[in-house]
Amino acid sequence: MPHIKWPKWPVHFTLLALALHAPAHAAGLYLWEFGHPAQGASGAGAGAQAEDASVAFINPAGIVNLDAPHAMATGVLIDSSIKFSQDAARAAIPPSVPDADGNRPADNGGDAGSVMPAGAVFYARPVNETWGWGVSMVSTSGALLEYERPLDFAGRYWGQRIELLTISLTPALSYRVSDHFSLGFGLPVMLGTIDMETAVPRPLPSGPEGQALIKNGSDVSATFLVSAQWRASPRLDLGAVFMGENEVAFDGDLKFRLPSGQSSDNIATDVAFTFPSTLRTWAAYALNDRVSLLGTVAWENWSAYDSILISTPAGGGALRKDWDDTWHFGAGVKISTDGPWTWTTGVAYDTDPTRPEDRSADTPIDEQWRLSVGATYKRASGHRVGLVMTYADYGDAAIDNGGTRPLSGLPWTVQGRYSTNRIIFLGLNYGW
Repeated sequence: MPHIKWPKWPVHFTLLALALHAPAHAAGLYLWEFGHPAQGASGAGAGAQAEDASVAFINPAGIVNLDAPHAMATGVLIDSSIKFSQDAARAAIPPSVPDADGNRPADNGGDAGSVMPAGAVFYARPVNETWGWGVSMVSTSGALLEYERPLDFAGRYWGQRIELLTISLTPALSYRVSDHFSLGFGLPVMLGTIDMETAVPRPLPSGPEGQALIKNGSDVSATFLVSAQWRASPRLDLGAVFMGENEVAFDGDLKFRLPSGQSSDNIATDVAFTFPSTLRTWAAYALNDRVSLLGTVAWENWSAYDSILISTPAGGGALRKDWDDTWHFGAGVKISTDGPWTWTTGVAYDTDPTRPEDRSADTPIDEQWRLSVGATYKRASGHRVGLVMTYADYGDAAIDNGGTRPLSGLPWTVQGRYSTNRIIFLGLNYGW
């Protein structure tokens, strides 16, 4: 392990800066847009019925209710556009953040969005009238956030570039308790990887800034889930799933380029935080043989995301995040035709997990709205092919953060909101 020669303030400040931005985007609200058919209704009613292999992940209790073994593969293209706009009254006068050269106020950083692919595979097999099993592999959260003009971005101390991916492999069992009620059990095992870069503020008003990079961060962790599916009446189906907390710690390498111009070798580092527990409930009500109304209510325990821990042999720190629990509400409709087509549409809403004074530029998440549509075609062989699309608006994500520069004590602050903050998910699925 190399001897670290730079002053302690950059080490501890940078540890906190990394802790502030690194896992926050990872801990953004769980993603459920992985190309499965229920995405076409914004997830409304997804776990109330067993219709395809995606039930192995969404609600394993439904596996035993399938009529035969099912498999499904999905692909999704994720297109995001994320544009920050500073408060005009603050951007042009002190104590606004200067650009990296200290010559003028920092700007908006350009579009931090990107285009990235994702996908999932599912398999579900009822063994007999009592038992079933399944397995799934999906990406439950992910981020590719890279500001176009990172050196002039007002929020560069929170993050300039973040590449994060988590993939969950979930083996599951299903047990029929009675003709109308079944239970499910799962063991989600999550693999996470992360690479990220952030600016290190200069200690004095003049002089160069530094950079900090965490690369090759990775972790494998596991949690549990329990679920239920209940046919409450010939027309009404209900479902629920509870998933426990998942503690993750990204072990990687930290490299500094300090404001003084010094550089470090790679230093072992550990960034730890909590994916919270969540409770999701679903309902599907058949108005007639063709039309079903779908609904979802969910709770996510984001108050467990109270701090982030980061440590190296040189020291460590903890940063309070102070997020709130969130609620999710969704409603949709499914329409079956006389022919091979099934159509879905739905809308969903998530409450805001934080406040402007606690929000940071790596986590441009506010209250969220989703609008989705989908179509599924049943082939003569019984195989199904589907197309789904979701437009997600992540809100204006206002930021009102203040602070002081290290050593000098001079003030700096970031105030503004995201004029564009949306993601489009375009998915394709094939089930057999």
